[in-house]
Amino acid sequence: MTRSGLGILLLAVALAALVSVALVRCEGTPPTIEAPARLAVGRAGRTVTVTVHDTGAGPKSLRASLVHGQAETPLVEEMLAAGRWLPFLGTTIPRTVELAIDPQALGAKDGEATLRLAARDHSFRGWGGGNEAVVEVPLRFDFRSPAISIEPGIVYAKRGGSVALAYNVAEPTVHDGVQLGERFFPGIRIGVDDPAEQRAPGWRIALFPLPIDQPGAQPVLVAEDEAGNVGKATPQVRIEERRVAEALLNLPPTFLENKIGELAEIVGVDPSDRLRAFQEINTRIRAENEQRIREVTAESAPEPLWEGAFEQMANSKVTSPFAEQRTYVVNGERVSQSTHYGYDLASLAGSPVTASNAGRVVFAEELGIYGLCVIVDHGLGLFSLYGHLSTIEVGVGDTVSKGQRLGLSGQTGLAGGDHLHFAMLLAGHYVDPVEWWDAKWQRDRLDPKLAAARR
Repeated sequence: MTRSGLGILLLAVALAALVSVALVRCEGTPPTIEAPARLAVGRAGRTVTVTVHDTGAGPKSLRASLVHGQAETPLVEEMLAAGRWLPFLGTTIPRTVELAIDPQALGAKDGEATLRLAARDHSFRGWGGGNEAVVEVPLRFDFRSPAISIEPGIVYAKRGGSVALAYNVAEPTVHDGVQLGERFFPGIRIGVDDPAEQRAPGWRIALFPLPIDQPGAQPVLVAEDEAGNVGKATPQVRIEERRVAEALLNLPPTFLENKIGELAEIVGVDPSDRLRAFQEINTRIRAENEQRIREVTAESAPEPLWEGAFEQMANSKVTSPFAEQRTYVVNGERVSQSTHYGYDLASLAGSPVTASNAGRVVFAEELGIYGLCVIVDHGLGLFSLYGHLSTIEVGVGDTVSKGQRLGLSGQTGLAGGDHLHFAMLLAGHYVDPVEWWDAKWQRDRLDPKLAAARR
């Protein structure tokens, strides 16, 4: 190439570079600001995440201020990133800023304000000042904790049982319900299935368990509003602690050889060592089954589907009580443990198993240690479980009435003989079915709270 040709080429490259720079650094598109549509700030303050996007010259700065009454108070002015010169040097990265809004430092009072956000880019437009985007976010300072009103009266309960409380919140909440130690059980507005409407002001019911593994825990009603203010109220709940039964269960060689050999194949456990297979089934497989049950019972109808007292299986005898602590023994050696969260109900082999109350079937298939299993949703987080069936006669989605046949009793799963394993769950935790079988308990402890919550 001649010297003049090389000069022309270099001039063309330089012109192309200048054009590219001009296209990038002289663009006229302002940045975009990603921020909450509105804000509520309580006494404790809050942190707000703001993200600035710019696909041209790149985001340069963000300025935030609070307009409260006639005053505008600066919050932050932050440089975001170096600018982009050429289009082929990659895309710009969105820049995120965390804004701390401290009402005390700002001297803020209850009432309305505005969070003003102004972002600039690295464009040469505006005599080098860049393109600017401004967003104004409505903000409300609210320093009042949400008020909670409880339906009066002393509530008597038993550890491992169920509790119903009716209460009212006077303003919209982010969440409200019962705090029991580290566990939280949300209140329910009866008949409302819209999550947003569930947290609207008004009466609701807290129908929650007193888990058997949480002795001493006392319930507290809590409500948190959009501003982060938390209100609390302590209901009068008198809790009777429970002594659980203990049982030693000897596993005969025939059980290990036949039952464990059969079940191990079904659940995918190596059956070559029968004792080890039993231990794995009683721990890992049991835990997986319980996790599946929690998943199945995570969603429930927002209103009671049941009517009156629940029914125990007809002509049945209780052979194992609720929350029995079981220790399994082989040749005099303790080899495994478990908690029996239900009732074993024995009758004639192949007896009809009927729905204990009205509801909707949410599970109807094989489930590891429970064998052929049916789970029915009764609404408000309450479910009944039927395990070890020999046949299933309903399907998921079926609506069942009290006394309707679900299948026949059997000995599928980890069962040593023909019986029904019956259990009830409330808000994902096992509860004692005896209360739900008791019409007087429902009339005295539950129905008045349901009536109060419907106001």
